[in-house]
Amino acid sequence: MPNGSCLCQSVKYQYKGEPITRAVCHCHTCQKFSSGSSVNLLVPQDHFRITAGHAKEHDHTHDETGMHMKMHFCSECGTMLWKTADREEFKGSVVILAGTLDDPHALDDTAPEAEFFVGERAKWWRPVHGAQQLEGFT
Repeated sequence: MPNGSCLCQSVKYQYKGEPITRAVCHCHTCQKFSSGSSVNLLVPQDHFRITAGHAKEHDHTHDETGMHMKMHFCSECGTMLWKTADREEFKGSVVILAGTLDDPHALDDTAPEAEFFVGERAKWWRPVHGAQQLEGFT
């Protein structure tokens, strides 16, 4: 099972199986919480579990879509670990920030299938080869 954690190792998680999808998001919300675009893994909520610590939550309304999001982060080091959202496509799922995986090479063989909010992507960021290029989530 893939494992992940925050920078200080206070909060740890794991998930089983393959992600439903892998995507890069360039929306303004992702840019704000990640200091750039975010690489995300969508996994079923029942395949995800916290193995150590307790994440703090922050409620946020997505800037572009108005969906309600709950951000989960470490209260010690501030690392954003995962998020949940009430948008139909995300219900019953957890959106893991791929940079929090403990194995830095975990995604070497699996490129993102989609890029969201490509109109907000930094001009120097090249499109991911083979990934769907989307103006929003769909």
